[in-house]
Amino acid sequence: MSVVVNGETANIVYDKLYKTLMGNGELVNSRNGLTKELTHVITIIKNPKERWVTCREPSISPAFAIAELVMLINGSDDADIINSWNPLLKKYQGDYSRYPGAYGPRLCNAFGLNQLMKAYETFSFKPESRQVVLQIWNPTIDLPQREGLPNNLDIPCSLVSILKVRKNKLLWTQVMRSNDLFRGVPYDLIQFTFLHEIIAGWLQLEVGEYMHISDSLHLYSDSVNNNLICKSNNYLDAMNTDSLNASYEDSIFYFSYIFEAMKSMVNSDNLMNKIKDFIYTKDLPSAYKNMLLVLCEYKVLKYRLGDGLIQECRRLNTNSLYNTMMIAWGRFNHRDCD
Repeated sequence: MSVVVNGETANIVYDKLYKTLMGNGELVNSRNGLTKELTHVITIIKNPKERWVTCREPSISPAFAIAELVMLINGSDDADIINSWNPLLKKYQGDYSRYPGAYGPRLCNAFGLNQLMKAYETFSFKPESRQVVLQIWNPTIDLPQREGLPNNLDIPCSLVSILKVRKNKLLWTQVMRSNDLFRGVPYDLIQFTFLHEIIAGWLQLEVGEYMHISDSLHLYSDSVNNNLICKSNNYLDAMNTDSLNASYEDSIFYFSYIFEAMKSMVNSDNLMNKIKDFIYTKDLPSAYKNMLLVLCEYKVLKYRLGDGLIQECRRLNTNSLYNTMMIAWGRFNHRDCD
């Protein structure tokens, strides 16, 4: 069954996806249990900057979503770093110190080039190009073994990103082989619409339409049975007020700065002083500093460093959406993460 879902924001399309899947999905067995599934689902977000899904319960973790993005831009697959913002990921780690399915190395280091930089260079000279396809899937390590078993516990769900420039807007198509509506879709939408906006900024283009193609959109029965899903009318009022518009060089510097801060915060030694240094930094513009403040607030909550420091993180964060989402996430999770 093919389905097309349109909406202005990620929240609107997520609500529609949930209702469509629950109403029309078919029961299908998987290696991880029974699912309700739709195939060939096309999701179109007209304003990708409104990327945050706030109607899911339990609320998604904005800190983990931002940490994933920073890891990707920096080409990192280090398990210790990303686990520090979501310890529940460890069940997908297996015996590796790095996540074999992480998108960062595949987009930034694999195939002998940085694909994000190549996209930027291509459109800088040939904005009409139809050849900018960012490859994530690697059949040499991602296709199943002869017996049909996966090669490891961390097989990427995303296959390719297809970028085009039309009418001074960057258009983005993301193709997914598999999408868990509860655990995966909110974070996938955030991660790739962030990339969409960032690369548009490098090119000084407007952010155009975002298309997300899910070959298998599904929901596991445990998510339904535990009411871990979407509350249709539970939209948060706050809107995203940040713009990541920056040159390639500046953007890479900002994300490198945040990545170094993340690595520093993995170790809890002298953590409070580290966080105080980071939250008062003047080295980042507000949109990037706001992301760092979310990462810092997570650590303050995790290590119970005091309500005063939590309030200071929120006072300094100029994007009220992040504060609202951190409060919503905290109601469900004072434990580690999603």
